[in-house]
Parts: sequence; structure tokens; C-alpha cells
Amino acid sequence: MRTLGQFYRDEILSLPAETLALVRLPLNGGEVRVEQGLFGWTLVAGKTLLDCRSEEEAGYLKVFLDAGLREVYVPKDDETLSAILPRLERLKGKIDRILQSYLATVLDRKVRERVRYEVLAEISQ
Repeated sequence: MRTLGQFYRDEILSLPAETLALVRLPLNGGEVRVEQGLFGWTLVAGKTLLDCRSEEEAGYLKVFLDAGLREVYVPKDDETLSAILPRLERLKGKIDRILQSYLATVLDRKVRERVRYEVLAEISQ
């Protein structure tokens, strides 16, 4: 199974540089969710809001924010982003299910979150 880092290198960083935009992500300070607002889509991370141009961009950024990345390149083309997002979300879902199965026996919430963070940071490189 591919890691998030391999997916990112193979599918995103292989695109021409002029088709990518660098986005700095906020610190993940709690629940991360995508919301539709009056003027478009917003990625909500704790108390921090990040405006996005589309629901796909917000979902894309959410995956990498959950994985603990601080900055990520985003395809500028919505069609490219729409093609990549389902595969990225499936990969992240598989990783989350595997992690959950191993962490189910860890009772301490802080330890569980720390291990989850460490594993995601390792496979995102």
C-alpha cells in the first residue's frame, strides 16, 4: 500500500510547477471539518478558518491537515484536483482504518493521539 508521502510525490509533485500553488496550513488545533459558507468553502481547524476556492480543494487540504503537514502544493486546475481527490481520500481512509484497528487497545486518549500523529507524520514524508 502506498503512503501519503508516496502519493503526494507521485501524483502532485510530478505535475508541472506552474500548475501548482503552495498553501500554508494552520496548526491542527482540534476538529477539522469542511463547511460551505456564504462566500464559498471553508476549512475549519479548531478556531482557524482557511478559505478555499472549492469543496474539492477544502477536502484535499483536510486530508493533509489531518496528516499533520504544515504546507502543501495544490493543483490550480479544478479538473485535476477532482480526479486526484477520490483516490487520496480512499488512501487516507485505508490508513485511518489500519491505525484505528491497532490503536483500539490503547485506552489513554493522549497516547492514542500522539501515536496516530507520529505514524501519520512518518508516512507523510
